[in-house]
Amino acid sequence: MGFVKKTSVLLLGSAIVLAAGCANLSENQWVNKENIGTLVGVTAGVLIGSQVGNGSGRTAAMIAGALAGGYLGKTIGAKLDTRDREALAQQTQQALQNAQDGQSSQWTSAHSGATATITPVKTETVQRQVAVKRSPKVQPVANMTLINQPYRAVKSANVRNAPNLNAEKVAGLPVDTTFTAIGRTDNDWIMVGRRGVTIGYVYAPLVEQVKARPAQTSAGTAVADVATDLDSLDLATASSKGIDLDAIDLDAVPLEQQVTAQATCRTLNYDVTAKGSSEQQTVKACQAADGAWELI
Repeated sequence: MGFVKKTSVLLLGSAIVLAAGCANLSENQWVNKENIGTLVGVTAGVLIGSQVGNGSGRTAAMIAGALAGGYLGKTIGAKLDTRDREALAQQTQQALQNAQDGQSSQWTSAHSGATATITPVKTETVQRQVAVKRSPKVQPVANMTLINQPYRAVKSANVRNAPNLNAEKVAGLPVDTTFTAIGRTDNDWIMVGRRGVTIGYVYAPLVEQVKARPAQTSAGTAVADVATDLDSLDLATASSKGIDLDAIDLDAVPLEQQVTAQATCRTLNYDVTAKGSSEQQTVKACQAADGAWELI
């Protein structure tokens, strides 16, 4: 099956809603699990990423749900129910985020007996154009390396509107404040993200990556989602924690630009057994600027 071209998040949301709303309409020849899985895949080129902030962001289940729906929907969608696709989605996100090439992860349905082995087989860094959102006060950069991981301040850190020490301070992060690092500039500054929008830059030696603490789903699958302070806090709550966001207009409409980025792409092999038969499929996803994995 050819790779699916990316489309809008709106279409993905519509497809997921349709899939959820129509899951019990199997008597309709056009509305069955197989075709719903295909619809999610065809419309869901953009996979929703792991920037979750107490429900304000986009969940890992939606990421891999689109991935499974897009590439596996026609062949496996007819054999997996909604619960199984969601659990397989979470396992896929875990593999994309954490597994090394050649390191297989196993998934077993908690109720149907379906099983899957997911194996990353290739990881590569590519240069591609990505859309980056930024606060209007934040200066753009011409290129960067995507990160999209939770970071924390290891020292009190100033967030500036450009990646240099002479730039205007727009925020302050006390020790242990967590945020989503969108990317790293060529001169070693980290792009501080809040709900997918760059709100400034912090000098890289002042922060470090936070290792995910996997949670257990009802299916026993580890999930790599990590909620971050800046994603989840409003101005008043942030201030009570010593996080200074007063110079940032959080309600301002963000600007969007195309940036040349070093991005990670991963190829995964699926081996899924359900209802007595097995299917194998290879898929590929690349990082986007907002924490998503895009089908290419």
